[in-house]
Amino acid sequence: MNVLFTSPGRRVELVKIFRENLPKGSKLYGADFDSTSPASYFLDKVFKVPFKIDDQYVDRVLEICEINNVELVIPLIDPELPFFSKAREKFQEKGIFVMISSFEAIEIASDKYKTAKFANSIEVNIPKTLLGSTLTDEAIYNLNFPLVLKPRLGSASKGIKVVNSKEELRYVKDILDENVILQEKIEGFEVTVDVFGTETGKCIEAVQRKRLKVRGGEVERGVTIKDMGIFRIVEKIVENYKPRGVINIQFIFDTRSDEYLLMEINPRFGGGFPLSYKAGANYIKLLVDMINSVELQSNIGNYKEGLYMLRYDQAVYTERLIDLC
Repeated sequence: MNVLFTSPGRRVELVKIFRENLPKGSKLYGADFDSTSPASYFLDKVFKVPFKIDDQYVDRVLEICEINNVELVIPLIDPELPFFSKAREKFQEKGIFVMISSFEAIEIASDKYKTAKFANSIEVNIPKTLLGSTLTDEAIYNLNFPLVLKPRLGSASKGIKVVNSKEELRYVKDILDENVILQEKIEGFEVTVDVFGTETGKCIEAVQRKRLKVRGGEVERGVTIKDMGIFRIVEKIVENYKPRGVINIQFIFDTRSDEYLLMEINPRFGGGFPLSYKAGANYIKLLVDMINSVELQSNIGNYKEGLYMLRYDQAVYTERLIDLC
């Protein structure tokens, strides 16, 4: 099975995991605009794509897939997801499976306000959330400070500001519009769950990993845990979200209320997925079975608890950059 990763970046571990689990002779390709992406040096070939992510970008990826007999596409960065979601039937017509959820599901995940509305609709607890443009004096009176101001469409912790008081809120009032949200800042620890689900709403596996240290929005140190309450929440989310393959769901444990609150849904492989794999969750095998129409059986919680991941940087040293095809 030939696989293509779009924007592989630093996902060296993920590439290696695929290499370990695909049949001998499978080719692993990349699509990138930059010849300095570290993961590219662990792929069989990397193809040049435009810097701008749009419909033409996706068409270029489809062309690459057709020429190189690619059967599976793994999008890896958030800006690509809506475009691949809208085009996935076009790929399917060519016999190419894109691991991407429906466009409606991608919209819920990419828009933090829509994520909040989705959570409320299925009775999953979240931090109190307000849209910037709806912030009235009455709403401000009922808020508990500090607050976190976030772009609705942001990712990787970009553009986040902490507002500690009503006085500080006045200084950011000029940017409080429909493009930002305000959430109550929750004190506690974060748990990310790597989930494999189906578009029928079936949760096949869910590996919980407690974040011990984060860098640039991605886990650097973590440990696998098992909390039955989280499993129940995840099953409810999957039942209604209906993902296609791998997603990750982020929670925070609120020490004041002793409950887990939903923070984000990321409909792609998370950066910390290798910990879930090492703990026993082989999502690559599940993905291959899904493509081959094998009936998947739920196996929730069947992974090793108490496994730590302590990540560190490695480097590629080369006197010659790869040629993008």
